[in-house]
Amino acid sequence: MYLQANDITKRFSNYPILDHLNLQLEPGEKSALIGVNGSGKTTLFEVLLGIEGVDAGSVSQQKGLRIGYVQQQTANESVSVMTYLLRNFSQISQLSETLHYYEKLMTDPQQDLTAILPKYSRVQEDYEAAGGYTLAERLQSILKGVGLGDLAEAPLDQLSGGEKVKVELAKALAQEADLYLLDEPTNHLDLAGILWLEEFLKHTKAAFLVISHDRAFLDHVTTKTYQLEDGQLKSYPGNYSRFRFLKQAELEKLQKDYDLQQKEIKRLQRLIRQYRQWGVESDNPKFFKKAKEVAKRLERLTVIKRPQPQTPPVPKLSASSRSGNEVLLARGIGCFAGEKLLFADSDFAIYRGDKVALLGDNGAGKTTLVQTILQQHELADGELKRGASLQIGYLPQHIRFAQPQQRLLAYAMGFMGAEEPARRLLARYGFPASEVTKRLQDLSGGETVRLVLAKLAQQAVNLLILDEPTNHLDIEAKEEIEQLIHDYQGTLLAISHDRYFLEQNFDQYLLIKDQQIQQMTTMPIL
Repeated sequence: MYLQANDITKRFSNYPILDHLNLQLEPGEKSALIGVNGSGKTTLFEVLLGIEGVDAGSVSQQKGLRIGYVQQQTANESVSVMTYLLRNFSQISQLSETLHYYEKLMTDPQQDLTAILPKYSRVQEDYEAAGGYTLAERLQSILKGVGLGDLAEAPLDQLSGGEKVKVELAKALAQEADLYLLDEPTNHLDLAGILWLEEFLKHTKAAFLVISHDRAFLDHVTTKTYQLEDGQLKSYPGNYSRFRFLKQAELEKLQKDYDLQQKEIKRLQRLIRQYRQWGVESDNPKFFKKAKEVAKRLERLTVIKRPQPQTPPVPKLSASSRSGNEVLLARGIGCFAGEKLLFADSDFAIYRGDKVALLGDNGAGKTTLVQTILQQHELADGELKRGASLQIGYLPQHIRFAQPQQRLLAYAMGFMGAEEPARRLLARYGFPASEVTKRLQDLSGGETVRLVLAKLAQQAVNLLILDEPTNHLDIEAKEEIEQLIHDYQGTLLAISHDRYFLEQNFDQYLLIKDQQIQQMTTMPIL
């Protein structure tokens, strides 16, 4: 056992965010911690690290356990990134200073070289055993992996906030830890950095517990999943996809048990009423006694709570109008951003009902191509033909409302025309009556996307264009959005870096690479 939480309770404003929670992390364990935003995942990490105290319970760990974690408070010093990282290895630094001390002595002709050499040799052996000779190379490799390979000598205080977070991640990974606690480690990493981190975690001998909303990442690196829900932890064997399968099976069984118990409760209630009625009609106390016995049986039942689905039911998006068979035809198209050539002499064809993902590195031209389709950007060359009866709905990456303080109901009435149909629509898209007075600026990321999709659904859209629809959403919100678009019968074009989202929802791909748009039916290796 590396680390153990025993019957932990942690309250905020008298509300138990962790409620009699238990956890035991073992050597070699490669596990994920999942849960909706606000469920207490980061709080649990802070409790395990001793940063936060608890109201009840205890945390214990193996003596001498080395824990690697990313500090929330990033450093802001004028030293170089490499100096900052090297300073974290105090033993190696001390041995290095000792080596330099003996080396200086050995240049002094007044010193006894035969007496110094054995001491120098012993320190050399200790330095080598501690990894001193390979440390700088290892740190440089980690910096390159997280995307900071060119910034090793850059002053720390001149880095951006995202770059400083990467430095803290590099610092955590560079430690020879027994256990890593990693809170959203893929944030701020590009795809190359995420793939590097996956390889690192696959091959490390250390155990780790990782919080992440990147489902493909979790699938690739974890073999156990903890779900934090209502203050409690439940563990499932396997990666995220295996968790989903097991959780769904668990919910189906629970629903079956709930339905059977409800049926039994109703049967017993009918029996009680029947015995009491017979007792009244026959004036026979035996029937009242039987009614009392059945009532006691009913009281002794442990009532099963109605199970909640993994994602709340949401309506299907429908393409209420039909486009022509040819939706978009590109012939020899080329485009610039300023003086930079993005792509040239490129062809592709999108037909009615196609589900197409638009892929490419940042800056490759994905957003510019979408702007061209929306007729907001001019082509430099070629022709982009839009099909007949085309009605385009666009979900931008950054959704901004003209009146952010407007209430949800008033916003919906703006495109529904009246209060009752607006309320019905909001309820269908997961906004019950108790939430319609929320201000738009107070909606979560998932709620915002749901609301905009609800609006688009009223506009007879038959080509839906989504720009990073799952960015910055927790897993539950991502799956709500996926459920919305899964059975969409119109044509779908989406920009995304979310590998799990891409694998689950698309069967055609446009890849912008080397100034060309390539069309393919299998997802390229990302």
